[in-house]
Amino acid sequence: MKPVLFAVVAFFVTSEAHADGVPLRDGRYRGAVLVLELTSDQRQVIDHFWSCHLENFKAMNMYTPYVFKLTSEQVHTLSVEVGFAPRVFQVYETRRGFNDAGPHWNLALRFSESEIEVPLDLLLPDGKAKEAHDVQGWIASNPCFPETGKE
Repeated sequence: MKPVLFAVVAFFVTSEAHADGVPLRDGRYRGAVLVLELTSDQRQVIDHFWSCHLENFKAMNMYTPYVFKLTSEQVHTLSVEVGFAPRVFQVYETRRGFNDAGPHWNLALRFSESEIEVPLDLLLPDGKAKEAHDVQGWIASNPCFPETGKE
Protein backbone atom coordinates (compact mmCIF):
# COMPACT_ATOMS: atom_id res chain seq x y z
CA MET A 1 0.00 0.00 0.00
CA LYS A 2 2.81 2.43 0.80
CA PRO A 3 4.41 2.20 -2.69
CA VAL A 4 1.01 2.98 -4.25
CA LEU A 5 0.54 5.99 -1.98
CA PHE A 6 4.07 7.17 -2.86
CA ALA A 7 3.30 6.82 -6.58
CA VAL A 8 0.09 8.82 -6.25
CA VAL A 9 1.83 11.59 -4.29
CA ALA A 10 4.74 11.63 -6.77
CA PHE A 11 2.29 11.94 -9.67
CA PHE A 12 0.58 15.00 -8.19
CA VAL A 13 3.85 16.67 -7.19
CA THR A 14 5.37 16.22 -10.65
CA SER A 15 2.11 17.20 -12.35
CA GLU A 16 1.99 20.42 -10.36
CA ALA A 17 5.65 21.16 -11.12
CA HIS A 18 5.07 20.76 -14.87
CA ALA A 19 1.69 22.50 -15.02
CA ASP A 20 1.38 25.46 -17.35
CA GLY A 21 0.95 28.85 -15.80
CA VAL A 22 2.25 30.78 -12.87
CA PRO A 23 2.65 28.58 -9.76
CA LEU A 24 -0.30 29.65 -7.63
CA ARG A 25 -1.99 28.36 -4.52
CA ASP A 26 -5.43 29.83 -3.82
CA GLY A 27 -4.70 32.67 -6.26
CA ARG A 28 -1.40 33.58 -4.60
CA TYR A 29 2.13 33.19 -5.96
CA ARG A 30 4.12 30.46 -4.29
CA GLY A 31 7.45 32.30 -4.27
CA ALA A 32 8.83 35.53 -2.86
CA VAL A 33 6.61 38.52 -3.61
CA LEU A 34 6.25 42.19 -2.83
CA VAL A 35 2.67 43.04 -1.89
CA LEU A 36 1.50 46.51 -2.93
CA GLU A 37 -1.71 48.40 -2.20
CA LEU A 38 -3.51 49.52 -5.36
CA THR A 39 -4.55 53.12 -5.86
CA SER A 40 -8.02 53.85 -7.20
CA ASP A 41 -6.43 54.83 -10.55
CA GLN A 42 -4.58 51.52 -10.72
CA ARG A 43 -7.79 49.61 -9.96
CA GLN A 44 -9.45 51.45 -12.85
CA VAL A 45 -6.58 50.54 -15.19
CA ILE A 46 -6.87 46.88 -14.22
CA ASP A 47 -10.66 46.93 -14.61
CA HIS A 48 -10.29 48.58 -18.03
CA PHE A 49 -7.72 45.97 -19.04
CA TRP A 50 -10.08 43.21 -17.94
CA SER A 51 -13.06 44.63 -19.80
CA CYS A 52 -11.30 45.82 -22.96
CA HIS A 53 -8.26 43.66 -23.56
CA LEU A 54 -9.36 40.34 -22.11
CA GLU A 55 -12.98 40.40 -23.28
CA ASN A 56 -11.69 40.96 -26.82
CA PHE A 57 -8.83 38.52 -26.44
CA LYS A 58 -8.91 37.01 -29.91
CA ALA A 59 -8.64 40.43 -31.54
CA MET A 60 -6.24 41.77 -28.89
CA ASN A 61 -3.77 38.90 -28.68
CA MET A 62 -1.35 40.61 -31.07
CA TYR A 63 -1.00 43.71 -28.84
CA THR A 64 1.13 44.09 -25.76
CA PRO A 65 -0.46 43.14 -22.43
CA TYR A 66 2.23 45.19 -20.65
CA VAL A 67 0.21 48.27 -19.79
CA PHE A 68 0.25 48.49 -15.97
CA LYS A 69 2.50 50.98 -14.18
CA LEU A 70 3.46 51.34 -10.57
CA THR A 71 3.22 54.62 -8.68
CA SER A 72 6.49 56.44 -7.93
CA GLU A 73 6.29 55.25 -4.32
CA GLN A 74 5.77 51.65 -5.45
CA VAL A 75 8.69 51.97 -7.89
CA HIS A 76 10.87 53.16 -5.02
CA THR A 77 9.77 50.28 -2.76
CA LEU A 78 10.46 47.69 -5.47
CA SER A 79 13.80 49.29 -6.37
CA VAL A 80 14.91 49.11 -2.75
CA GLU A 81 13.82 45.46 -2.57
CA VAL A 82 15.46 44.14 -5.77
CA GLY A 83 17.65 46.94 -7.12
CA PHE A 84 15.45 47.95 -10.07
CA ALA A 85 11.82 48.39 -11.06
CA PRO A 86 10.45 47.55 -14.50
CA ARG A 87 8.60 50.34 -16.30
CA VAL A 88 5.50 48.24 -17.13
CA PHE A 89 3.83 45.06 -15.92
CA GLN A 90 1.28 42.59 -17.15
CA VAL A 91 -1.64 42.12 -14.75
CA TYR A 92 -3.12 38.72 -13.99
CA GLU A 93 -6.43 38.75 -12.13
CA THR A 94 -5.58 35.72 -10.03
CA ARG A 95 -8.55 36.52 -7.78
CA ARG A 96 -10.74 35.72 -10.81
CA GLY A 97 -8.78 32.56 -11.58
CA PHE A 98 -6.77 34.05 -14.47
CA ASN A 99 -3.48 32.34 -15.21
CA ASP A 100 -1.62 32.10 -18.47
CA ALA A 101 0.76 29.52 -19.91
CA GLY A 102 3.49 32.13 -20.19
CA PRO A 103 6.25 32.91 -20.59
CA HIS A 104 6.13 35.01 -17.44
CA TRP A 105 8.01 38.14 -16.50
CA ASN A 106 7.16 41.42 -14.78
CA LEU A 107 3.79 40.35 -13.46
CA ALA A 108 1.40 42.15 -11.15
CA LEU A 109 -0.91 39.52 -9.69
CA ARG A 110 -4.13 41.01 -8.40
CA PHE A 111 -5.14 38.62 -5.67
CA SER A 112 -7.68 40.89 -3.96
CA GLU A 113 -9.75 43.96 -4.78
CA SER A 114 -7.12 46.30 -3.34
CA GLU A 115 -3.76 44.51 -3.60
CA ILE A 116 -1.30 43.09 -6.07
CA GLU A 117 1.74 40.95 -5.53
CA VAL A 118 4.83 41.18 -7.69
CA PRO A 119 6.72 37.85 -7.96
CA LEU A 120 10.32 38.84 -7.33
CA ASP A 121 11.89 35.91 -9.18
CA LEU A 122 9.96 36.80 -12.36
CA LEU A 123 11.28 40.36 -12.63
CA LEU A 124 13.38 41.43 -15.60
CA PRO A 125 15.07 44.80 -16.10
CA ASP A 126 13.56 46.81 -18.95
CA GLY A 127 16.20 45.83 -21.53
CA LYS A 128 15.73 42.10 -20.92
CA ALA A 129 11.95 42.56 -20.73
CA LYS A 130 11.98 44.27 -24.15
CA GLU A 131 13.93 41.35 -25.60
CA ALA A 132 11.40 38.87 -24.15
CA HIS A 133 8.53 41.04 -25.43
CA ASP A 134 10.01 41.15 -28.93
CA VAL A 135 10.35 37.36 -28.97
CA GLN A 136 6.58 37.14 -28.38
CA GLY A 137 5.99 39.31 -31.45
CA TRP A 138 3.50 41.61 -29.75
CA ILE A 139 2.84 45.03 -31.23
CA ALA A 140 4.17 47.58 -28.71
CA SER A 141 0.94 49.58 -28.74
CA ASN A 142 -2.46 48.56 -27.40
CA PRO A 143 -5.78 49.96 -28.67
CA CYS A 144 -7.26 49.69 -25.16
CA PHE A 145 -4.43 51.89 -23.86
CA PRO A 146 -3.54 54.39 -26.62
CA GLU A 147 -0.64 55.88 -24.61
CA THR A 148 1.15 52.49 -24.50
CA GLY A 149 4.28 52.26 -26.59
CA LYS A 150 4.68 56.02 -26.94
CA GLU A 151 7.28 56.44 -24.20
